[in-house]
Amino acid sequence: MAAETHHHRRVDHVVLFPFMAQGHFAPFRCLAALVRRCRPDARVTVVATVDAAESIRAHLDHDAVAVHVLPFSPVGASQRLIDLFLASESLRPAFHQFIAGLRRSDPRAYVHVVADMFLAWTADVARGDPGVRHSVLLTTGGYGSALYFSLWNSVPLVPDDAECFQLPSFPDIRVHRSQLTDHLATADGGDEWSTFIHRQIAAFSRADALLVNTAEKLEPKGLSMLRQSLNNVQVFPVGPLLRAASSSSPQETTSRSPILVWLDKQPPGSVLYVSFGSLYTISASQATELAMGLQKSGHKFVWVVQPAADVNGSESPSSGLPDGFAERMEVAGRGLVVQCWAPQVEILAHPATGAFLTHCGWNSAQESLAAGVPMVGWPLSAEQFYNAKLLVEEMGVCVELARSTAAAVTRDEVLKAVDRVLGETSGVRDVMRRKAAEMKEAIDAARDSDDEYSSLGVTRRFLDAMARTSSVMRTTISGTSGEAQGRPGWPKRGMKPNPLNTEELIAVQELKI
Repeated sequence: MAAETHHHRRVDHVVLFPFMAQGHFAPFRCLAALVRRCRPDARVTVVATVDAAESIRAHLDHDAVAVHVLPFSPVGASQRLIDLFLASESLRPAFHQFIAGLRRSDPRAYVHVVADMFLAWTADVARGDPGVRHSVLLTTGGYGSALYFSLWNSVPLVPDDAECFQLPSFPDIRVHRSQLTDHLATADGGDEWSTFIHRQIAAFSRADALLVNTAEKLEPKGLSMLRQSLNNVQVFPVGPLLRAASSSSPQETTSRSPILVWLDKQPPGSVLYVSFGSLYTISASQATELAMGLQKSGHKFVWVVQPAADVNGSESPSSGLPDGFAERMEVAGRGLVVQCWAPQVEILAHPATGAFLTHCGWNSAQESLAAGVPMVGWPLSAEQFYNAKLLVEEMGVCVELARSTAAAVTRDEVLKAVDRVLGETSGVRDVMRRKAAEMKEAIDAARDSDDEYSSLGVTRRFLDAMARTSSVMRTTISGTSGEAQGRPGWPKRGMKPNPLNTEELIAVQELKI
């Protein structure tokens, strides 16, 4: 704690900048709370676009954390995720102006920017100013991130006869074609996805630190892989960045969700919770087979159906539900089909919930593990395929049902997967529940303790490290009499440059990811 006291005054302003997607807001909100706990007198600001600001404000301590809004008017209304990624780079001038304003208002104050993994351009804002530090937050886990970026750094991908890919960085791991999004499978290194992701990877090597939404004891292998890939950058596993379940009692039904009231009436561990997150959905035909499989299984369920098309253009799964399905299931007491926001953390923490059919987004996966709930995996995009691989092969807490919206899923396959995680005669169920309970213990230790591996302890070490870096930089710069200014590791005039800190292309080639 001495280090914390010594550097307490030096962490003057922490600026958090999430990407504008719901799954990225939640980890940054949790990180803001952690920073405040570690540095109660630090100023903390979350940067957001106009559309995102309200959602972020809804779950922040307004007295402790400010929200700075940047104007954002992307051209067109494309549903393609890559278009949103590219459009986000138009925020650069406004963000630079905001940081410059902070520095002008108090030149002696340190500013530390923690930006989203998909906002690499923010790294350039910190260049050349010894009073500004820059770190990146991976909102995903260590294993999923290491595989995802390693694959992108290996494009074009050439499969073997079994339609598998072996990664140079991790030769013991094989990835199947079905575990790639189409834009990754067809990438040639010069396409818009490749060039965008390569810019993000290059920024990782220029960051002062890399924060990861995971815990050391939850993902030791994944973090080892990530550190192997980024051996020039400090890695801080500050997670799990999760909201805790509310503690309202079953008697407080007036303010509780009808879903939780329904769960109160179900036997312990008997209900399958089904949700594919806020960004992606399954197709209508897949929804039909899922519905019939759930009905055929005889198990109880809560299914949250997204009403709108997702970023990949899939049609709403509600259009694939058999006529009268939702009504029949509810009348029979078999299940609920809801098309509204659902309190996922509370649903997973409810004693009646026995398993979670999920798209394996990292927030959802960690929330399930935090409740000790096994999973049925149906990854749909991005690193979700590698999260599922981790959950199935490394942790043993998941049964994989299908991959992507192109999978030809049958109702019998749904029945078999659900029976494995909920069936009383299934030998798999008890093993998975035991392993999920072990993962819950690791998450509880990271969230509830204050040791060196806890979220609080790692965040404190991160802030101390950045305060020391800023102090050293300021001392160094003040004594260079106008020599080259910049980050530690950047060369003075006349010195041979460090290749990882020159052009982004060189950084991509040098990086081992």
